[in-house]
Amino acid sequence: MTVIDPLEAVTYLENVKLPMPPSPPDGLLGAKGPAIPTPPEYASGVDQAVTVGSQIAEFAADVPADMRPRILNSFLLAQLAANREIKDTGGGTKQWYDKYVEVLTKIGWLLESKQVSMREVSSDTLEVHKEIIPLLIAVLGTAVPVTAVIISVLKSLADMDKNQPWITLFDRESQRASANQFQMSYASVDESAGPRISLVCFELDASRSLTQVLFFKFSTAKATLSHFGADLGINPAVFERSIKVVENRIADYVTNYIEDIKL
Repeated sequence: MTVIDPLEAVTYLENVKLPMPPSPPDGLLGAKGPAIPTPPEYASGVDQAVTVGSQIAEFAADVPADMRPRILNSFLLAQLAANREIKDTGGGTKQWYDKYVEVLTKIGWLLESKQVSMREVSSDTLEVHKEIIPLLIAVLGTAVPVTAVIISVLKSLADMDKNQPWITLFDRESQRASANQFQMSYASVDESAGPRISLVCFELDASRSLTQVLFFKFSTAKATLSHFGADLGINPAVFERSIKVVENRIADYVTNYIEDIKL
């Protein structure tokens, strides 16, 4: 694994390019509109799942409450920088994922392993979330318990309302060029090494939109499901030096991009 110098990391994060900040919701402008979103409430000792842009992020009960928003901020900055990179270069999901991981390492996450695979999924009544569950378990292995919230979310998709706030947010951020792309992650704490993240980035190449494919059934269809996986530890010296820069850079985005998942 590559060790990053804290000062180098701060300089990188201060200068990494991001998209234009989103317009404030109608409620913030004083006009009639939806209620102003409120950030998730974080508490130690409980499992919690949150959407951050195109990612479902779960925290194990042992992740301290004050660490959870800092991890989410890491994910959000990495996504925004990767989105801007692809907009500027016209690259695909592999290039997006490489930039995403690059930014995470500059924040202070240590890349310990990576995996890549591709599989074709097809059936008469294709429900891609059912294909994702065993793949997710296989990739993340023992890092994620079978009782994880993230797996419960996938199992519950068939009964969910497409207008639920977190589904709307997740879908909005997952549509990128011709690819339907989304991430899932699981954060826990190692008693000797501190916070750890297991991460999978999926790309779904199908003729339907992600909302139709991931959340609803349709007939006689085929899709190719690719994934990029990673396990990350933490470099506390770099992370503590970088996280304030991260928070400053993404301050204008948080309200629009982070949503608590309610099952």
